[in-house]
Amino acid sequence: MNRVLLLGGVLAGCGGPLESDGALEAQAQALAYPSGASRTVVSRRVVYKNASGAYQAAAGFEHFRAAGASDGTLHDIRIAEADAPGVREALVVMSAGQKISSSGHSSGVTGQSSNWDASCDSVSCPNVSLDGRSLAMKLDTLGWFPRGKTWLALVNDSNFNHLDDSDTKQRIVNGFVGWLQAQVRPETRSIYLAGSSRGGCLVMRLAQALRANTALDGINIYVSSFDGVCRNSQDELGTFDSKINNPVRPWGTFYGAWATNLTAQFPRRDRLHIFHVVGGQEVAPATGIRAFSGYASATPPSTGTNLDWGWYKQTWVKWKHKEIGNPYTEPGASEQAQVVSETIDAHLTWLDARIP
Repeated sequence: MNRVLLLGGVLAGCGGPLESDGALEAQAQALAYPSGASRTVVSRRVVYKNASGAYQAAAGFEHFRAAGASDGTLHDIRIAEADAPGVREALVVMSAGQKISSSGHSSGVTGQSSNWDASCDSVSCPNVSLDGRSLAMKLDTLGWFPRGKTWLALVNDSNFNHLDDSDTKQRIVNGFVGWLQAQVRPETRSIYLAGSSRGGCLVMRLAQALRANTALDGINIYVSSFDGVCRNSQDELGTFDSKINNPVRPWGTFYGAWATNLTAQFPRRDRLHIFHVVGGQEVAPATGIRAFSGYASATPPSTGTNLDWGWYKQTWVKWKHKEIGNPYTEPGASEQAQVVSETIDAHLTWLDARIP
């Protein structure tokens, strides 16, 4: 459904540079979505330590421990169930990326700040503030998935770390899948998953498992990935050592993404809708850690193009990895409106056109 939007910001088509008009760059007003209200939530550990220091599964999160990951791994997974009504026509889950440094965990998707975990103890993080400009809070105020009928969960730390072994990752995925499927009700018609960086890879893998479950065939699954990062050396999400260059990368950079045949990864695509915004900057120098890219030809092209296969859409942007993950803190002030337009608001525009 198409809705009336507020105006503001700068428009640059398809993630590329603005078109020049003589000595001046053409300026246009981009469609911008209103910020939501800031919220403070409690983020719980899926496995906590009791008064005796022993690990214990948190109520409602038993599926994680049942999937077999170690308690030490699960202890670092923290999730805020912001809204948990009895009626659940929609399930919305958003995941931040992997915490690499003290300043690397703010998220424009979930709305958490870089020091969100300052209040954490062995059981929970009782005072996690969510930025009203985030995807989560913008979507909340838009009401497309209305409160009172939508279960909203924010994964502040999935502990779904890039360098972990494949077995640990699979156990974490299985825990998330079991937990998510337990939230489905007879009235559930939509599941929306969104994540950046490693969170983007996580929601893609969750979508794989959920779409493979024939019991969920009547449910629409929507997925937003922000420069999602999967480990190519493990064939995670089918990624392999063929780099597709970013067609709008800044001069002098080597931005690009690891190729994956997403059609093979998602053989069941009915009621599946995925949008991936990709920049492909190497997350850390000389590590090979970078985002994924689908491709449409028989073999991956050397340079990518924007894709739209109906069920899968992909747009290349020129922004750095952290700018895509949080356009409110990373880019310079002069570029912030454009980055927001091509990341957070681009996903809202895509979702707006697809949900009933």
